[in-house]
Amino acid sequence: MRPLPLAALGLLALSHGAIARAAEAKEDAPGDRYEFTAYGETYVEVFRRALLPGAAGSIVETDTALPIHQYLQLRVRDLDTGWQKDAIDVELSAFGRVWPTDVDLERRLDGDVQTANVGYRQGGFQLRLGRQVRAGGAARYVRFDGLSLGLRLAAGLEIEGYGGLTALPRFDGRPGYHHLGAAQDSLLRDPNVLPEPNRTGYRLAGARIGYRSSKAGIGVSFHEQHEADELAHRNLGADGRLDAIKDLSLVGAAVFDLDATDVADARLWADFAATHNVDFAAEYLHAVPSLYLSRQSVLSVFSTDAYDEVGGRLTVRPMRGLSLDGGSWVNFYDASERGARGQVGARLIPDAAKTTVIGIGYTRLVAARNGYHAMRATLSQQLVRALRGTLEAHAFFYDEEIQSRQTSTVYAGSLGYDVSRSLNLLWGASVAQSPYAALDAQTLVRASYVFDASSNGGAP
Repeated sequence: MRPLPLAALGLLALSHGAIARAAEAKEDAPGDRYEFTAYGETYVEVFRRALLPGAAGSIVETDTALPIHQYLQLRVRDLDTGWQKDAIDVELSAFGRVWPTDVDLERRLDGDVQTANVGYRQGGFQLRLGRQVRAGGAARYVRFDGLSLGLRLAAGLEIEGYGGLTALPRFDGRPGYHHLGAAQDSLLRDPNVLPEPNRTGYRLAGARIGYRSSKAGIGVSFHEQHEADELAHRNLGADGRLDAIKDLSLVGAAVFDLDATDVADARLWADFAATHNVDFAAEYLHAVPSLYLSRQSVLSVFSTDAYDEVGGRLTVRPMRGLSLDGGSWVNFYDASERGARGQVGARLIPDAAKTTVIGIGYTRLVAARNGYHAMRATLSQQLVRALRGTLEAHAFFYDEEIQSRQTSTVYAGSLGYDVSRSLNLLWGASVAQSPYAALDAQTLVRASYVFDASSNGGAP
């Protein structure tokens, strides 16, 4: 496992020192408060897959795996500085994994830092330094090590900017990373053979300017990203929201690829609460999937035709505890190809205490080359005060056979127990069959724990 970035270790030291200083200041300023939240999850998973024969009847080996994952999130808010109250925020999230069984394509020990940053707020000015996430607009979703700035003016004007080095995905250097699904190519990604990438060639920058009020909002954004010093993305984004009348919201967003001079995706949707018990939503999507990829990706050269989708969803609550919903969408691939999907479902909560939740649903998908019918049934039951169990069953029936099979089934169940307000234990298991696995059996144990505290002496 690679060592944690120095920035993450620095942030841990900074957060520890800031919390200690805040606790000391508590005695001198009892009215001051800060918030501290720590959240963790531990997963112990066991699974064994009996895969069906591969291409041309090739034999696929079956192994038993027992990976153990640990996730950690730490958040501190409203720490004071010498010149500004409630100005400092600290955020850290990371994961680690141990793989004790024999594996060919996985590391025994692995882990990474997902976010690690310090933020400063004063009035309408915001600054954040470290590993962080940018989501929405022209950026879509990126993680990077760098700096972001924001300014919110009294008139509703917003200005934001960011820049830094892209946080490279951990799987980029793993032996199990495959190009185009070929095992031979994966051998070329052995990190012991190839040098580590030069991070300075993986850089990005962007900005957004917008306006928002209680009734409307609009924004324009720009994002440019490079990989190995070559252009990966150069996007222009636009988004808007309008709450013109009561119970009606109109929202739109689009991303234009400046390098390809084409709209990568555009979305429009409307939400309307017709009455207290009836909700309606309509949406439209235009997408060019190949423009989602980096311009340096091998897959980006394989052109994928644009498609359009239009449809809507209706939800009705005829009585207390019962919700009925249905939706239908039509896909337009080109002048001759069409696709469609539709679904109906019901959710019933028979008692006011919500100890029982029952759900059923049906989905129909018609695609260009195949389709399926799907049915699902779910049951959630509060067995005792702190113990809840769930059962799920899913079945898929394909229009055309896949690998000489025409069905897939999944059965799953779980038991969750609240040991205390801060600790929850969950055990789950599933069994599945599909065109690609004669048997897929999995089970896992999860421990989730959360601790909240404040300068006012909040206990975990």
